[in-house]
Amino acid sequence: MDSDKLHNGSSAGWSDDTVLPVAVMVGSPGGEEATDPMAWQVTGIVVGQQFASDTRTCAQVRSGPGGDLFLWRGFSVRLRRSQAADYALNLGSDRPEVFVVARFDAQSGLTPLQVTVSLDDAQNLDSTELRPSSEMVLGCPMPAEVGLWLEAFVNTHYQPRRRKGKGRGKKRSKALYDAEVGDWAGDDT
Repeated sequence: MDSDKLHNGSSAGWSDDTVLPVAVMVGSPGGEEATDPMAWQVTGIVVGQQFASDTRTCAQVRSGPGGDLFLWRGFSVRLRRSQAADYALNLGSDRPEVFVVARFDAQSGLTPLQVTVSLDDAQNLDSTELRPSSEMVLGCPMPAEVGLWLEAFVNTHYQPRRRKGKGRGKKRSKALYDAEVGDWAGDDT
């Protein structure tokens, strides 16, 4: 990805499937907790061309009595115009997140399958089938460089929905009208 697009927010070159290479940091607990899928966590996302790869690889970064830390390479975040509203919702939240779909196996631990900034995409809401029970969606704080990149995409492609019809403020009940103006229906006599 051209670093100028990331930093200045230029929309030139944005396409339906803009891609940002990322790697996933996965932390495992130490000891007996290592077999508990709820004890594993996605500790962060790192961004950069050095993480771009056609194959997914895992490297142990740290090992100690408190647990292990693994770096999973070969992932990317792909943006689509059709999901711009979901991206805007994520950016507007109190804590924007990157979502990682993962599968847990007692032998190999937590294995990331997909990285996205769309909760709808992570939960597979656009599909007719829900995610299998063997898969889970984990979130981690969105890195600043992902936030800037996503914000430029949202500013270019997100169009808020406009309400159709008359606004709620324009309709007035007869009772409110009569209370303010007066009921003149019976005064013609």
